[in-house]
Amino acid sequence: MSCRPPGVASATVALLVALGLPARAQLVEDYRFKGRVVDASGQPLGGVHVTLRDVETGSRLVFTTHDDGTFDRRMIPHAHYEGSFEKPGYVTRTENFDWSASPRDVVTIDAKIVLESQVSKAKRELGKKAAALYEEGYAALAANDCVRARQKAEELLALGAGSYEYAVRFVRARCYAVQGQLDEAVAAYREVLALKPDLFEARFDLALVLEKQGQHEAALQEYEQAATLRPEDVEVQYNMGAILFQQKAFDQARPHLEKAASLDSTHAQAAKALGFACLQGEKKDVTAAQRYLSRYLALEPQAPDAAQIREILTAIETSPR
Repeated sequence: MSCRPPGVASATVALLVALGLPARAQLVEDYRFKGRVVDASGQPLGGVHVTLRDVETGSRLVFTTHDDGTFDRRMIPHAHYEGSFEKPGYVTRTENFDWSASPRDVVTIDAKIVLESQVSKAKRELGKKAAALYEEGYAALAANDCVRARQKAEELLALGAGSYEYAVRFVRARCYAVQGQLDEAVAAYREVLALKPDLFEARFDLALVLEKQGQHEAALQEYEQAATLRPEDVEVQYNMGAILFQQKAFDQARPHLEKAASLDSTHAQAAKALGFACLQGEKKDVTAAQRYLSRYLALEPQAPDAAQIREILTAIETSPR
């Protein structure tokens, strides 16, 4: 005969029903769920609210982790559960536990649950958004839509571009250059190079802008830096040679023009400039001049100055060497 006070059992069952919890959920132990909840760095998380919801009946088993992040929930009847782990400041994690098999003996499940902080999630999501803005900005730049490209760049900088800040600033700088805002472009390119000194495109673009401003010495310095980064770039060598040619430094221009012509035998302008440099330098080389000017005509037979070049070649051929 039981010594339990009359009515206690029925009252307990009535309370479980009122809470939406079947009596068997509290009285049957098919499974035991124990383990630990930690953050991404492995630090224990106490006060994590754990809920096991029976997918079929909707009943719930609820418990909370201890200060050291551990938990040990017993008396779990077999069922298919959806488990959730919640704590303020952390992303709620949901797991499926198929414990629908009815075991002969108690099955102990030992788990380690890792929760991601809301801060980490925000950074990760910001990264995705930033990546989208980055892609949109460069697509707009490629389409010569500088209004949209700069808009995306500004949005991305406001979000925080992280290690890609130099690339975002490059979009702004190139748009300034394309739109003819040369002073702004120079300042923007220098910001890019302060972040990434070895970015060839920024060096080259900055040199072009400085050249347009008439800052030839500064442009040459940037071209020299660019040439260090890409010694085999044809346009860098040609542009350096062209600036020196315009300054009438023909002998200094020749090595750059020669390298450009050797790197690209179809570069007509390099051939023409080199031909004139060979004629006008202190160390004249008429034979080389004839060769390069002839190459220029072969490459550009319909050039506006083709007739003039032919006259020069005729003069070379008829003049005593």
